Amino acid sequence: MVGSVRSAHIFARTPRLGLPSYCRTSGLSPATQQSKPDANTLLRPMRALLSYLPDRSQITAFVETVFSNIVGNLFSSIILLVVGYLAGRWSDYTCKTRAFRRIFGTRAGKSGDLLIVLDTIRDTRLLPSSEQQKIGISNAGSSQPGPRFFKSFPDGHITAINGPTGSLLPECSARGAAYLLEAFRGVRGLSAKTMSDNTASPQWNGTFITLGSSYSNIKTDDIKLLPENPWLLNDSGQFTFKDGTAITVEQRYDKGLIMKLNNPYSDGHVLIVCEGLGEWGTSGSAWFLANNWRKLNKRFRKNPFLLVLAVTSGTDESARELQAYGLENWMWHVKKYLRIV
Repeated sequence: MVGSVRSAHIFARTPRLGLPSYCRTSGLSPATQQSKPDANTLLRPMRALLSYLPDRSQITAFVETVFSNIVGNLFSSIILLVVGYLAGRWSDYTCKTRAFRRIFGTRAGKSGDLLIVLDTIRDTRLLPSSEQQKIGISNAGSSQPGPRFFKSFPDGHITAINGPTGSLLPECSARGAAYLLEAFRGVRGLSAKTMSDNTASPQWNGTFITLGSSYSNIKTDDIKLLPENPWLLNDSGQFTFKDGTAITVEQRYDKGLIMKLNNPYSDGHVLIVCEGLGEWGTSGSAWFLANNWRKLNKRFRKNPFLLVLAVTSGTDESARELQAYGLENWMWHVKKYLRIV
């Protein structure tokens, strides 16, 4: 008993080691307690990181700079696109205009109209008997008055009509004129119109495109007989050329012809013939000219030329080249050799 009291007294009087209060209460060893970081130590890296971050004014200035750059670049891109588009359109317009002037004459549409000359025909019964007999019509005097024409409709019924007493326009010439007028719509500053061959025959001031052979179109006959025509000799039933070549109609194909000559009576204008052996040859040659005049510019430039075409009956878009006359541009030969045309 006495020993127990003494031990307790000794323990009570033993001096403490001077440890912090949290060491005495937490039961941790001194080494462990000394290694525990305080709040300042933990926050020091974060404070160092925050010191490198910009403040609100800097962030605002940065955002404004980025936004202004984006808006500026956007407007610059739009301006460049618009300028590029306009420059492309202008380049295309000038190139198209130059190509048109080379094929159809430097003054085509400027000085005098571009004239599409249509072949017109008349009913033989309107001729006097003496004139009918001259062209081989027998029993001319037996012609009875009455309806001279008929029209078939899709539902099968047929109507008889007297028709016009003047000239008639072949359907193939109407198709050909429509192709050409549509092709010329994109050429600014061009004045193009149609007229009959009777009206056009005495005129030479302008660029003329005739539709129909020399046996149906007076203006085509005038052009065929010009001394400046180096190729076409005759077009009665077949194309006969001055070099002895002859082109005839085949069972399935009509034949078409496009001939361009310089107008000897009016500088800066040209004369172009679109005709055919068979009605699809005429309209097919007009379609070919309307859709390929820019290629013909690259090929022949300002030089006269003549093309012979084959056209499948019933479809003008089947027109394709069979034979060609004329001086071709040397660059065309190079591209043709390299097979890039």
